[in-house]
Amino acid sequence: MQARHVSFGAEPDRPVELGQIDRGKPMRAPSMTIRRPRLLLTLLAAVVVAAACAHPIEIVGEGDVTSASGTRDCTQADHTAGSTNCTENLIVGEYDETYTGVAAPDWHFHRWVNYCTDATDNTCSFQVEADLVDAARGLTVPPLVAIFRPDVATGFDSLFIGHSFFRPFVQGMPFHASNAGFSDHTQDDVFAGGANGAPEAMWNNVANRNEIQGVLDTGDVDLFGMTYHPTYPSMTGYYQWVDYALEQNPDTRFFVALPWGTNPGSGPASEYISNWHGNHTLFHGIIDDLRAEYPGVDFYSIPYGQAAVELYELYDAGQLPDVDTLVSESGDAIFSDAFGHPDDILVELGRLVWLRAIYGVDLSTYNYDPGYTTDLIAIADAIMDEHDPNYDAP
Repeated sequence: MQARHVSFGAEPDRPVELGQIDRGKPMRAPSMTIRRPRLLLTLLAAVVVAAACAHPIEIVGEGDVTSASGTRDCTQADHTAGSTNCTENLIVGEYDETYTGVAAPDWHFHRWVNYCTDATDNTCSFQVEADLVDAARGLTVPPLVAIFRPDVATGFDSLFIGHSFFRPFVQGMPFHASNAGFSDHTQDDVFAGGANGAPEAMWNNVANRNEIQGVLDTGDVDLFGMTYHPTYPSMTGYYQWVDYALEQNPDTRFFVALPWGTNPGSGPASEYISNWHGNHTLFHGIIDDLRAEYPGVDFYSIPYGQAAVELYELYDAGQLPDVDTLVSESGDAIFSDAFGHPDDILVELGRLVWLRAIYGVDLSTYNYDPGYTTDLIAIADAIMDEHDPNYDAP
């Protein structure tokens, strides 16, 4: 496959504007003699640094970044130690180099960040003329970031933010992740009722934003889940959170989970069901927009709202023996109130959808009994089988 070539400047693929650089006065060559070799080397090093631009290399996960020239390698050990061949990687004169991401055992190269974002392999090449490098002397340009991932996922460090139609499913993840063998699953969550749980509302609320950013600031979050509320139909909140999360960990994955509609029973079941499916198709546009804005980043959707739709359809057909009514506060309905908050059976089914959507668990072999006559395992599998695979987790 062809190596990806990129330009070089103050930002990826953008040349430096010379007017932004203050070169100052010309450097006066110092007087020195051969009897002071240490001083000579120090001064020569200073001249090289002043004439160079820095292009750092960063590593996320476990692996090395090698260079075709052999002079710009940044190994995992170098990166951990903060060696200057990684933190600085000084460029003088023409910059003609190809880097290769070499994964450690049990890891694989995933992607590049800041450059070569559409690369089809683990190489990233630079061909930058000397005058452009010279124009950037003294500057540090955005780093070349290599992301490596483990071959086998043992659990995500997760952050979930949302509303009351989202919360019960977040609360079930620790049990189900552990029960399915994902022992390293961890999670933090921040909730707010109704429209206040939408991403944009969470960002606009200072207390909630500070709490969420505090979790992201650890740099450990590699799965960030959000939901949707029609009061905030724009992409603004999603962009704000994705931007911030990627600054802390460029290998963060994201999902957006679509809930069911409110006020079940206020109209015919067929209308309620049809509305959800129509909204679900439109909802995929959110994922499309995010993927277009952030090439190479993982975005997917969780259609857990279909759990309510499937149960409602069975109930309307008289084929849901586990519930006595559509809406009740007694625990024997699909919804616990007229607004549409979930009752126990909907919570159970939705949690199974989440487990398969996030961790890809084969529910047909999953060691768990939901405790209902209705085969919730089969329904959850059917929901995910019918979901457009283009919007599943990679």
